[in-house]
Amino acid sequence: MIRLVVSDLDGTLLTKEREVAKHDREALQMAVERGADLCLASGRMQVELEHVAEELGIPCHEVSQNGSFVRTKEGEPLHQSAFSPKLTKEIFQKTRDVNLFMMVCFEHDLLSPVDHPYGGVVRERLFAPIQLVDDLPKRFDNGQFPCKFSYFGDLELCQGLKEELDRHFAGEVDTLISDKDCLDVMPVGVSKGVGLQALTRHLGIQADEVLCLGDAFNDVSMFRHFPRYSCAMAHAPEGVRREASRTVASVADGIHQVYAE
Repeated sequence: MIRLVVSDLDGTLLTKEREVAKHDREALQMAVERGADLCLASGRMQVELEHVAEELGIPCHEVSQNGSFVRTKEGEPLHQSAFSPKLTKEIFQKTRDVNLFMMVCFEHDLLSPVDHPYGGVVRERLFAPIQLVDDLPKRFDNGQFPCKFSYFGDLELCQGLKEELDRHFAGEVDTLISDKDCLDVMPVGVSKGVGLQALTRHLGIQADEVLCLGDAFNDVSMFRHFPRYSCAMAHAPEGVRREASRTVASVADGIHQVYAE
């Protein structure tokens, strides 16, 4: 029996117009009617997940910022994480001059130290504002530390920065190409999969009672921790599809396949 359906947002549940398709909404409602809870798991901020849950009209558990924060559908916080002061300052100094749009992510704020032409592209896809802040180092000095660094722009530049950070901060950070134009940098060990484990432990749900759906490398940790009903979107990179137990055309397709078994 499926007790928890977990869906990524961008490229999975959300269309290019940032909406939920009717067939996906109906499939999720069917899962709820059959006794499952829903969870949204995304690199987006919690307030953005709440926006999608409101559109669905269904209370949802939330794993936000790639697993940095976990909350139940009742609003109970289960987990949170952030970079250490040392790593925060080192990553910021090393990447502040890259030719990519930098977004420094906190639980309730998205900040950028410098405006960049690609910033407009990013702002159009989000449900929350990005603030331009030129004194980020002062915030770090005052004890405010981010949960994630994100870099947007040319994919080759993102991949090159990923390789550089992997070498320089080996064993200290996890780097993920989370979209066609985005590199996410997380504290080592923080992931959607680990965040989802905290939720399932709290709910008393076993791994083989979880259906998870995603399309990007930041979803792979979910597939590895909850492999039985792991669904990758058909458009996902091959490396993502290899990690899932099945490839599906949509959220609705994945739900209907699993429930038909």
